[in-house]
Amino acid sequence: MNTEEIGFIIIVGVLVVMYFVMIRPMQQEQKRHQHTIRDLRVGDEVITTAGFFARVKQIETPETGPVQLLLDLGNGIEVRAVTSAVAKRVTPAVEPAELPEQAKGT
Repeated sequence: MNTEEIGFIIIVGVLVVMYFVMIRPMQQEQKRHQHTIRDLRVGDEVITTAGFFARVKQIETPETGPVQLLLDLGNGIEVRAVTSAVAKRVTPAVEPAELPEQAKGT
């Protein structure tokens, strides 16, 4: 092997390492985030990209444009946001079947 071939192999090796160290984990994180956003339900508690904790009150899917969320920040404060404003879901909505017996009204 001459020095040109060794140099080429080193460059290819560095690119492969960069892919597995930097690019692939970012792609996996983007897929997880898209999956989380796609699975949002009314009642889920989320953190916005601005750092606010909010509860999803309504989800609107218009014919054109992005999906819109009505977020309840508490104390009657509601804001409208797009799904890209959600950084992560903190807690999923509680299904009625999962509520304790006292909360069901029995």
